Amino acid sequence: MSAQALGEPLDGLAIWASAFDVEEGEPRIYAVSTGNPCMLHVIDPIRCEALHALPLEGSDHSWGVVSAPSGVYIGGSGVLYRYTPERGVEHLGEMIAGEYYTWRLAVDEAGRIYGGCYPGGKVFGYDPATGRFRDYGVVAAGEQYARCMQARGGKLYVGAGTIAPHLVVLDIESGAKTELPLPPECAEEQLVYDLDIALDRLFVRITPSSVCYVYDLETREWTDRFEGAAGLSVSSPDARGAVYFVKDDALHRYEVRTRRLSRTSLPMAEPAGDYGWLSGHPLQPEGPCLLGVGRDGSYWVYAPERDVYRLYDPQLPGLPVRLQALAPDGRGTLYGGGYFAGGLAVCDTRSGALTGYRGLGQAEGMLCHDGLLYIGVYPKALIHVFDPARPFVRGDNPRLLFTLQGAEQDRPFAFASCGEEVAIGTVPAYGRHGGALALYAPGEERLRVHRHVLPGQSVVALAVREGLIYAGGSIWGGLGAAPVAAEAELLIWDPTGARALWRGVPIPGAAAVAALAFDASGALWGLTPERLFCFDPATRRVTQSLPLPETNQPQPAHFWRAGSELVWQGGVLYATARGLLLRYDPREARLEVLEEDARLLAADGAGALFYARGATLMRYAPSHLFTSGDPAAPGSSCRQPE
Repeated sequence: MSAQALGEPLDGLAIWASAFDVEEGEPRIYAVSTGNPCMLHVIDPIRCEALHALPLEGSDHSWGVVSAPSGVYIGGSGVLYRYTPERGVEHLGEMIAGEYYTWRLAVDEAGRIYGGCYPGGKVFGYDPATGRFRDYGVVAAGEQYARCMQARGGKLYVGAGTIAPHLVVLDIESGAKTELPLPPECAEEQLVYDLDIALDRLFVRITPSSVCYVYDLETREWTDRFEGAAGLSVSSPDARGAVYFVKDDALHRYEVRTRRLSRTSLPMAEPAGDYGWLSGHPLQPEGPCLLGVGRDGSYWVYAPERDVYRLYDPQLPGLPVRLQALAPDGRGTLYGGGYFAGGLAVCDTRSGALTGYRGLGQAEGMLCHDGLLYIGVYPKALIHVFDPARPFVRGDNPRLLFTLQGAEQDRPFAFASCGEEVAIGTVPAYGRHGGALALYAPGEERLRVHRHVLPGQSVVALAVREGLIYAGGSIWGGLGAAPVAAEAELLIWDPTGARALWRGVPIPGAAAVAALAFDASGALWGLTPERLFCFDPATRRVTQSLPLPETNQPQPAHFWRAGSELVWQGGVLYATARGLLLRYDPREARLEVLEEDARLLAADGAGALFYARGATLMRYAPSHLFTSGDPAAPGSSCRQPE
């Protein structure tokens, strides 16, 4: 057998943070797209021209960009960057040791930079005058997320949480922290997700309810609340004292002094990452226009005085998207989903030809069932359905069937066919424990959701045999919540009676049962982070347990599935675990490593295996399956942007 790189089926942009300033007398947009590495895009918004695309080496995400007198600062994977026209991109170093995820940034009146981190929930400061970082420590005890912040008058207002929302006032000089009480109705919420200051008002958006609260910093009173608000920012005020934010899928104007809220003409189906003000634009030459950047790198310009807008696309280059899910249809087609920037990949398993579509979110899991593709998208556990017999049309095919957000679920990782129903296993929302097992009957459009079937655990693996569902758990729940269960369990569930038949720990001390598959004899095989095991459903005992090969790949801080998969094909068990493609022949009782740098796994039924190597789709198959004259030669891809 031999491995072949088929190519990178997905490319795209995911821009969550931008800043706006003037460079050499001309306005500029500084937008950062997530990727490996991230890219800083410098855009001329008057000419709609992309001027530079600069790599941020060492970072694969960015949620914070701010403009300061000393340059444009970008938060990356635990490191801080600075851009200036003279020096380009500078790597300023690690903010705080052990903090590898950076959230929103802020700048104070003195030009100092601040940011929040994960997983320690700490806040850092950076002084451009000295080049030194300061560790302000954990902002809210027990919380892993310091999510957003703004500076004003020597204070840093910080939003934190996931277990419970916190609004903390940090004294910049002394480091002292004081909690500012939120409205009582926020007690059951999770996180202060967004925070802005304008005209002595503090705008605080709480999730998961997405209610924006307004706090008067002078009178120290909560004055307004707006439901249906979307992040990530509230604009700075215009000349008449109005700010702008997204609510109910449209840009809204809020007059701070009169507290009057009105809807503008600009529809906004997605959140607005950041806002800027632009002078000299032909849409409103006599006054400044509001400006914002979309997730796909396009931007909009809105003229408040005329209540009109225009959309622009500077055609920013996309980046390869890491594959996050695979699903074969058993008839010669393989589907794939992308991480963060999302997208839907389609592969002809015989020829290796690839097609990629933009316009679908981050797919955690997929399943081909009764001629349709079911796709689980993060966040809010959105379940979409795609009809392969119809063209891909963004927003229509795939279409949204339902969400499991009401059951506090966020990540639909596990899928399996259970008779006429689709079984779905999920990870709960941030700061929550208790995944769910959902059963959807397409013919009746009936949904049954069973939460806490594995108490305190997520449901991350599913397999079905003789009408029973076998579910593997992970002790890790939503991010920001430490495990409450000690070891992962295996569940046997009767979907007809909606009851558990058996629940137990297959491998003592294991953090997850990350993958499950039946062999031809009816034995159930499973993967934990350290072991491959075989479970006898009749006796409900583990009959074999083998250690996985050692690898230099670091274990993730939280372990749901980590790209682990199991496939039984041709009398042999194949697995991806610890970044390895493995083969186990029960007749030889030998576990061997076939390939390194491998995640996810799917079989086409004809002897070929497919796995992911970052953004590249790989095929591992007997050499006779490869045909000369394949439409997609190794390393190539065919992409469709829409």
